[in-house]
Amino acid sequence: MLPGSPALERLVVYQKHINIDFAAKLKADLGPRPNLEEVFRLALPYHHPEPPARWMKTHGDGYVFMSPSNDMRYLGSVVLKPSELTTRRFHGSVVGIVGLLVGFGSNFLNVVQSKNRLVLRNGSHRAYALRDLGVTHAPAIVQTIESPDDLRVADGGALRDNPELYLDNPRPSMLKDYFNPRLRKVITVPRQLRQIRIEYETQEVFVPAL
Repeated sequence: MLPGSPALERLVVYQKHINIDFAAKLKADLGPRPNLEEVFRLALPYHHPEPPARWMKTHGDGYVFMSPSNDMRYLGSVVLKPSELTTRRFHGSVVGIVGLLVGFGSNFLNVVQSKNRLVLRNGSHRAYALRDLGVTHAPAIVQTIESPDDLRVADGGALRDNPELYLDNPRPSMLKDYFNPRLRKVITVPRQLRQIRIEYETQEVFVPAL
């Protein structure tokens, strides 16, 4: 056990689905008896492996990105100067560049600490795989949240939308529930890809000069 590591089965979870095939691949790559270093590298990977992804332009001003990974997400927008893209040629004299970013997160095992509870925010499949191998504790990035406003900034999912269910409920859903046959149901689902569609809009108008 790594000093200070959270106990996996006591983590509060809000992800409703676990891909057992993906978890099995993680277990196979890790081996049946991972040592502390291997557990650390799985939970906090320094090389940030990127799953496969592809994208295409659709009709109009839109793009579609697809990946088998649930971790693919919209990462926000940036404003760049033309000098920051030295390998690209432009039509006309460019004043500024707006970039819409799609990619993957840091891929660290991430936990939110609030009201004496630890809520698993990222890394559900790795936590599941480790616990299924008999690993009881794993290192994680822990974000301490002290106010509802901080929670809205730190989390963009179910925890932000319904914090009382996970922070105040006497018995919230926990990682150990994934292994309880009375609380889980194993079903076969078609293989799916995560898709993100991005569209942008432009307007040209005249406004009074100040």
